[in-house]
Amino acid sequence: MSASIYEKMGQMIMIGLDVDKINDEIRKLIKDYKIGGVVLYKSNYKDIKSMVNFINELKKINGDNVPLFIAIDQENGRVNRLPDEITRIYNPLRQAKTMNIDVVNKCNEITAKILADVGVNMNLAPLLDINYNGDNTSIGNRSYGDKKAVIKYGLPMVETMKRHGIISVVKHFPGHGLVKTDSHYLIPVINNVSLMEDDLEIYDKAISNGADAIMIGHLKVCGYGSKPASINSDIIDKYLIKRYDYKGLIITDDLRMNTMKYMYGIKNVISKSIEAKNDILMIKYKKGDIKKIYNELYKMIDSGKIDKNLINNSYEKIINLKNKYKLSNDIKDGNIDIDEFNKEIIDVNSMMEEK
Repeated sequence: MSASIYEKMGQMIMIGLDVDKINDEIRKLIKDYKIGGVVLYKSNYKDIKSMVNFINELKKINGDNVPLFIAIDQENGRVNRLPDEITRIYNPLRQAKTMNIDVVNKCNEITAKILADVGVNMNLAPLLDINYNGDNTSIGNRSYGDKKAVIKYGLPMVETMKRHGIISVVKHFPGHGLVKTDSHYLIPVINNVSLMEDDLEIYDKAISNGADAIMIGHLKVCGYGSKPASINSDIIDKYLIKRYDYKGLIITDDLRMNTMKYMYGIKNVISKSIEAKNDILMIKYKKGDIKKIYNELYKMIDSGKIDKNLINNSYEKIINLKNKYKLSNDIKDGNIDIDEFNKEIIDVNSMMEEK
């Protein structure tokens, strides 16, 4: 049976679940509104067992619906969403400074195994931003380093994740390393477009190497109007879709970041994101969303304010990717050897210790 336009729209929504309990509204969003995915936060669980249980509960609620994207931000280092009982793997910059690809691959392998074992099927990583200077605290050691280091040590994570059935979402296109402002608080501006070519070269290689999903940053680019890249069709169309003939998923950064919701309003920014050809709209959950957002979205679809062709195109890409990775609602048993994983992490971290 074919999906309705409303169900197709639902597949484009990925909600960030910064909650400690799945309430009735979240259940309704998953079961009845048939959203496409969720993003996990550390507030969802206190240990590996409760993490597995949380993910299993989401799958049970989803039932016979199209399997959910179960996403997480696991870059390692300071961006770490795993429970504290799992030893933290050192940050990407420290990994790259070893100049040892075996060490980097080992970090990626451990990460992929843990995520697969708990039931995660999408990782919002690797971060492919260049660490241009030490002033950019929002990126800093989250980056693998300069352009060569990002290409050499950042891109391999995509392949490792893929081997374990996990979709990598590379980020933040067109490049967050060129700016000093944290887009959680203010919209940064890329003033030197010529420097952006280094960042674009990284994405060129990522796409050539089979990147299935790219996250767009909330960044303004000098010469491309006042809209951030995430809702700017000129940037997405010219620099991503047409320049590289990119056919993979295009995902927004969180649309509830302060800058975006205050400048545009959440409902307006959602419609602008779709117009700009984003396929997945990442929105951190807030109580009352069904009334405030989703019902309004359906009104915009009915009135023609949202182009149904864009929804149809995004839905097809989403379903194709879910089928490619054979996503399912299968329940995980949770039999995870935490001690063994921690031993492996301690061993690989020791290889990165400064002598």
